[in-house]
Amino acid sequence: MAGFSLILIFLWMGIVLLSTLGALVLLVISLVLFLTKKKTGSSGKSRVKKGFAVALLVSGCLLLLPAGITACGVAMAAGRDNVEKIQTAESIENKIYVQSGEWRDGFAYEGKELVPVNLFMNDDRYFSNGKNQNLEKIGALVMEDFTYYWFYEAENNSGYDIYYVNVESFAGGFYYSRTFVDKEDYDAVLDYYSNAALVVRALWKSAPADTGLRNNWETVDLNPQEKQEELFGLFHAVLDDVSDRKRVNTTREGYDECTKLEILSEDGILKVDLCVYTRGEEVVLYLNEYEVESEIVETYREMLLSLTEDVQTKLLNR
Repeated sequence: MAGFSLILIFLWMGIVLLSTLGALVLLVISLVLFLTKKKTGSSGKSRVKKGFAVALLVSGCLLLLPAGITACGVAMAAGRDNVEKIQTAESIENKIYVQSGEWRDGFAYEGKELVPVNLFMNDDRYFSNGKNQNLEKIGALVMEDFTYYWFYEAENNSGYDIYYVNVESFAGGFYYSRTFVDKEDYDAVLDYYSNAALVVRALWKSAPADTGLRNNWETVDLNPQEKQEELFGLFHAVLDDVSDRKRVNTTREGYDECTKLEILSEDGILKVDLCVYTRGEEVVLYLNEYEVESEIVETYREMLLSLTEDVQTKLLNR
């Protein structure tokens, strides 16, 4: 049924396009006839030409009807959708009014100044329903055009209030954190997660073929505590400011080793993705799908190589 509807839509759009092109041709011809008829005086030939020009003008206007009907239909549908959006936004019980685009840098809520935490930008461990639910809906952010995003409080182990704005999609490769904390709690929250127990999951893409590891994510029995300070130094170096950066495709060919890692807190609030490629002495790193500058990679080179070696050893001995 949906496929048939699409066929009808494409058919109608074809009719609109062809009729509009035909209308433009007829209107141009009629205009030319009106402009040239004066040169022929008041003879019968001039009257015939005038009548023909009028007929073309009327025909051109009639051919514009499909385009006019379509424009009216689109305008009515847009108006109806806008009314429904306004009504839905108005019905939300707890509304937090924010400026479109500006809320991503922070906004006020119940006397708090909420600020984003870029280290928490990966939110695929946040669930608003189901058996793993860890979000509690508390309202919605509502913008001046009545666009709204649901607003949640996230369960966590830090002892601080952590909030989440549910934005479902992004465009153009740009990405940003939707997780917020009170500005006064920001340093304490980061300090907690910088020292919290971490879980490591790995996908060793270049593992020996007979190990069965190449296509399976595995939780690794590895406590990266001794590397934790350097890890978080790397996270901050890459993620503290991503305002002018785009995420990219992390697939690369021709490298000797490829190890993908997920570094997670036990409560799922923190999740950072690493993709490490090596070829001889060369190390290429992607973090949360951002390509990391070679200067930063070089700073953390030994830690990255040690971490991937530890992971690979654990996977082989599992």
